[in-house]
Amino acid sequence: MNMKDLIEKFEEHLIIEKNLSFNTVSAYKNDLSKFKNFMYEKKINLNKVNSEDITHFVLFLKKMNYSPTSIVRILSGIRNFYKFLLARGYVNNKEMKIDTPKIERKLPDVLTEEEINKILSIDKISRKHIRNLAILELFYSSGLRVSELCNLKIEDVNLDAGFIKVKGKRQRERISLLNKNTIELLRKYLNERKKSINEYLFLNSRGEKISRQSVWKIVKKYAKYAGINKNVKPHTLRHTFATHLLKEGLDLRVIQELLGHKSISTTEIYTHMDRKKIKELYKKFHPRA
Repeated sequence: MNMKDLIEKFEEHLIIEKNLSFNTVSAYKNDLSKFKNFMYEKKINLNKVNSEDITHFVLFLKKMNYSPTSIVRILSGIRNFYKFLLARGYVNNKEMKIDTPKIERKLPDVLTEEEINKILSIDKISRKHIRNLAILELFYSSGLRVSELCNLKIEDVNLDAGFIKVKGKRQRERISLLNKNTIELLRKYLNERKKSINEYLFLNSRGEKISRQSVWKIVKKYAKYAGINKNVKPHTLRHTFATHLLKEGLDLRVIQELLGHKSISTTEIYTHMDRKKIKELYKKFHPRA
């Protein structure tokens, strides 16, 4: 079986057995195609790949100006691909190791309380604006991923009890809490929401489920309205949510639960952000810093 067929088998495994999203599977396929083309060009047998071949592949990626983060992601995909091939008996090269180079984690952009208040205070009168404000408030009050927000259904929302049910990565379900401002805006939005039998909470002007791209545009547009000179994305609001909670003293384990992180190590990036801020303040105010 050639490598193209093996990648297709791996795709089926990711979709059917791992229940990964279309976007995640497409990313795997795209990354593995780079490895496939490299192997074909260098005439390397899949069953005889060694650590030296992987090193040459990494050097190739660096020459193509791939970032360290992208290289780590691509190698992770290859590692999972090889685990699948070994488990199914497609290869028997059990000695092959794929080491991941260490990279410095880039701290995500966050908004200050003043900046987030500017965005959420923009006053316009329109049905679309109420929907947009509800989206922005929900991001900041619940720390949702953009895909989680787009996939929210009306049945997932309990405004009386003040929470929503969220399906995160790999369909892991969690409860996210709503503050009074978000509840008020969601009530307003649902009252004025375009009449539709569509089960999804946020709809576009055609009465269909809102897309990730539309949500990105909304976030960008409102940050611009507020005069914020930062690269504000939906994930920026998620990072802001977590950072502000940590700043107010909320336990990291609780933040992990609210964000839907499987591992506490993923959530720990926010403690690094807090330390960075402390260092900045120390340098600014200490007379001998």
